[in-house]
This record gives sequence, structure tokens and C-alpha cells, in this order.
Amino acid sequence: MTRDLTTDGDAIAGDNNVGDHNAAELLDNLAVTHDHLLAKTVSVMQPKSGFRVGTDAVLLAAAVGVNWGRILDMGAGVGGVSLCLAQRLDNVQITAVEIDPVMAALAQRNVAANGFDARLRVLCEDVAKMPPVLAGSYDHVVSNPPYHYSAGTRPRDQRRALAHIGDGLELGDWVTAALWATKPRGRISFICRADRAAELIHLFAAAGASEALQFPLWPRPMVPAARVIVQVRKGINGPGAILPGLVLHNDDGSFTETASRIMNGDGLYITHPARKA
Repeated sequence: MTRDLTTDGDAIAGDNNVGDHNAAELLDNLAVTHDHLLAKTVSVMQPKSGFRVGTDAVLLAAAVGVNWGRILDMGAGVGGVSLCLAQRLDNVQITAVEIDPVMAALAQRNVAANGFDARLRVLCEDVAKMPPVLAGSYDHVVSNPPYHYSAGTRPRDQRRALAHIGDGLELGDWVTAALWATKPRGRISFICRADRAAELIHLFAAAGASEALQFPLWPRPMVPAARVIVQVRKGINGPGAILPGLVLHNDDGSFTETASRIMNGDGLYITHPARKA
């Protein structure tokens, strides 16, 4: 069954390291669905159960506003964010890092199915132990990190647990990894639960990334934000800003006009009020 989820460089040159035969065998026996993003311009094969690509991936990809440079997607899963980036921005080079070998293998299949092999590579790595060659080499790092507290109830599905809670890494570890990989003055965009945005901004500031922009994502008019996109710059010491954000749905559950454009491939164009870009 196929459904449309959005209506309901040279520094990365080289081979992907996704070649685990056990992962390939597990993948061949995995129940999957074939879905679409960005007005059916991106195809996504993903597990039928567990953590699945959805609106968050499209919104995070839309937070990258410039069509140049190198982008790192940390905790890429089946590649939802990276695939959207590759479709929207045809002049960027993307590295997708995913620790789960089965999900990484699935991401690689998605890359090939969409014809993005020349611009998007998948690495099966722990974000806390990425290859040294990646250090300080990315213009923009994006991530939808595990955002539930590790002390919370752990989902029974192991891949859902890995996506929601993580594999022993705290939010600060994701911040450290992102800063390690980002060029000086480069940008980092995380999407997180609204109740963890302040913690995330504090962690970034303590690690040397400031000028934090908060872009709230409101599920419907006049209700609290459920998610926030937090964007910071490495090595920049300046004030942040809370931006107007985006209301995703009308009261009848349909996407708002602006959200619909984002779901179909438009960008969010997150910029600091005091800067042009």
C-alpha cells in the first residue's frame, strides 16, 4: 500500500559504509510500507511498525534555507529528513548518520530508489563516535534526536525505543556531536518537544553556540506548541529570538495553507530578525 504522508560535495565523497549482511537479511524479512513525501516527489520505504517518518521530518528539512554546502543529518533513521533535503536542495551534499544497521540499510535503499546516490551517502555510525574526517566539515547539521527522557516508560518496539529514548545518549551528547561536526559560524537545527526547548538552548549556549532561534510548531490555532525547531550558530555570541512559528492544522484537521506549502516542498526560511540570512 502506498500513501502520501504529507497530505495525510567532495567532503562526503566515497562509498557508503552500509554493507552488513545480517542487516540486509533482516531487512529482507522486515514488514515495510511504501510511502511518499513532498507531494509524492520522494518515495520512502519504512517499517510498518515502530517509529515512522512523518511531519517532523518534512519540517526539519524545510528549516534549511540555503541551497549550497554540506549538510549532516544525525540520527537519520530511514532517511526521511535527508531525502527531503536532497529533493528540495539540488546543490548540497548530504551525509546521513544512523546507528541501527537495519534502518541504515533501509535508508540506503531509499537513497538509491530516489536517485540521490551522487549527493547523499549513508553512514552506519554512532553519532558520538563519528569518523574524525567529519569534524568541523558541515555548513548545517540537522537532527530529530530522541526527545523523551531516558527514565520514562520504554516502548516495547526496540526501534521505536531507540528513536524516542536513544541508546544511552543524553540530549547533551547530541549537542556535543552536532557542534563537533559543524564548521565555525555554521548552523545547527534540531526539532524537539516544546517542553525541552529551553534545556536544548541552554546546552547549546554552554557549548559555544548561541543566537538561538525558536520556531514554534502549533498543532492548531490557540493551543500550546507541541514541537519547536531550535536553530543556533556555532561560535556566534548574540541574542536569540522567538519567531512567529507555524500553525500546522485548521480546526477541521486539514493543513493550513502555509503548512500545506511546506508539506509540498516549500521552505520555512528561518532567519534572525537582525540578519538577512
